[in-house]
Amino acid sequence: MKSLSPYRTTVASFSASKPRPSEAGSEYDAGEYILALASLHDAGPSTVDGADGGLAAAALSDHSVAIYDASEGRVVRTIGGAHGGPISGLEFVPGAADGQRPSRRHRVVSSSRDGTCRVWDAATGSPVATLRLDREGESALCLSVGYGGALCAVGTDGARVSFFDLRPGGDGTPSGSLMGSYVDAHTEGVNAVRFGEVSDPRDPSTTRTVLASAGEDGLAVIHDPSAPGEEEALVSVLNAGAPLRRVDFFGPSMEGLCCLTGNETASVHAWDAAQTVSDLGGAGLRRALSDAADAASGAVGRAGSDGGGGGGEMSVEYLVGCTWTSLPPGGDRALHLLGGNSRGDGYLFRVDADRITPALHLRGGHAGCIRDFCWIAAPDGGRR
Repeated sequence: MKSLSPYRTTVASFSASKPRPSEAGSEYDAGEYILALASLHDAGPSTVDGADGGLAAAALSDHSVAIYDASEGRVVRTIGGAHGGPISGLEFVPGAADGQRPSRRHRVVSSSRDGTCRVWDAATGSPVATLRLDREGESALCLSVGYGGALCAVGTDGARVSFFDLRPGGDGTPSGSLMGSYVDAHTEGVNAVRFGEVSDPRDPSTTRTVLASAGEDGLAVIHDPSAPGEEEALVSVLNAGAPLRRVDFFGPSMEGLCCLTGNETASVHAWDAAQTVSDLGGAGLRRALSDAADAASGAVGRAGSDGGGGGGEMSVEYLVGCTWTSLPPGGDRALHLLGGNSRGDGYLFRVDADRITPALHLRGGHAGCIRDFCWIAAPDGGRR
């Protein structure tokens, strides 16, 4: 297992004083915390100009959005007061090429528990459009942008998936109008949505767009948003058996779906056939990952000797997310799973059909829990 130290570290904020007793135990004791990350590279690596490949955005706990040039480790700008409530999701929308010039007008879309999603100009930090849920008091828990930046799907705490139009109008700005909602797929809050460009196994040159929604009810539902109605759009339903908090497509044709639960378990599925491929060890996953990481690093005995889910200090205490990528860049692609611990260490594992192998140990970059991750383009043409 390769060990990596930070290439660059960017501080969102720092509080030099300890929290007052009245603040102890509050949601955020001092300073600002990063709650979500997004990068231009992850939104569309094939369309990103080299000069912009390091752009990333962070949702901060003070309801602001910070935009970074992560390749240089500097804050480009901060959008203060971006929302009136906690920000629940971020995503970049790559801009179209402006004639022959390499410059692009990239945008960032943010979702919030204040019931809105907002579109921002990444270059200026100016608001471009506001997307409003149509139910009073309903919160936006997540978002995903699909169809080349034309459609935004928003999961809500009202068990709905709402769709907003991001197609540019005559003045080049999106209308942000509500196009409709799926109301029957879930019975509890929708914690994650994810568009996927999937290939037809019978004709790999043909692709289509599907949407995965994941709920507190433990269901991952696959939809075809091109269908005229919610019933016709239903492709398949998967039951993870626990509240879901993240889903990602993977595989050569994006035929797989990786699900992470609030119980810190993970499972992989063939979504088109609605079949579970593996539960990745179930409740024992974190222990298995910790043992594998410790064995790879020579830290024998860290996890304790009970062999179960409790007792002893585990290298992997929680799961952060999953990604379909190649390590190193240019190698064969595989599903990778990122886990972390309260000491700020991150561990990236390669997930194959017959084994899970430690790939990277990310250390020295954090002093607390890792909440999200993204890839950025490196100046040398690789990724970080």
